[in-house]
Amino acid sequence: NVNLLNLKCHDLKHQVREFADKIAIDKAYVNDLVDIIDIYDSSVKTGNAALDLILAEKSLFCHRNHIVLTCLADCSRLGFISDADLYSLFGNIVDNATEAVMKVTDEHKKNINVIVRNVDEFVSIQVDNYFAGTVVFGEDGLPRTCKGDDGYHGFGIKSVEAITDKYGGDLTISVNDDIFSLSILFPVAKCDSAAAG
Repeated sequence: NVNLLNLKCHDLKHQVREFADKIAIDKAYVNDLVDIIDIYDSSVKTGNAALDLILAEKSLFCHRNHIVLTCLADCSRLGFISDADLYSLFGNIVDNATEAVMKVTDEHKKNINVIVRNVDEFVSIQVDNYFAGTVVFGEDGLPRTCKGDDGYHGFGIKSVEAITDKYGGDLTISVNDDIFSLSILFPVAKCDSAAAG
């Protein structure tokens, strides 16, 4: 129950502050604990427990590094992807985006947007983030370098490609000015029938 969880998080924050006052714990440490509880409390509920866990973990990292991770996701139809593959897929995507955004000097551009939505018989995954430098694409359509750093996105993007292929999806990567966009389209009906057979 979401309301019960929110109440427990509220109680936990109160207990942390009360306990800290009694034994004189460093206020900065207490604030960090309260921030962690806030992030957990406001974690995205996607309809997929494995993905909720991944995004909560990535949200905490982003928060600590002053990156805004926005997620609008309905992942209720991603059950055809194993938890391990979901973790690897979204973990690599968000890690790559985070790595790119951390090199951006404009604080207003330290943003990552994740959108997962159902479109007819497909699940669409769209991730956009700012980046600094220049992205060079290889013949396979995948990014090769950024700002002279050979292997930009490296094994992470290869893993994303492999998982996309495994489930019959289509991966598209594009760059528009200083925005890096990754898009995946999974055919749900095809995957559902393959999982049933």
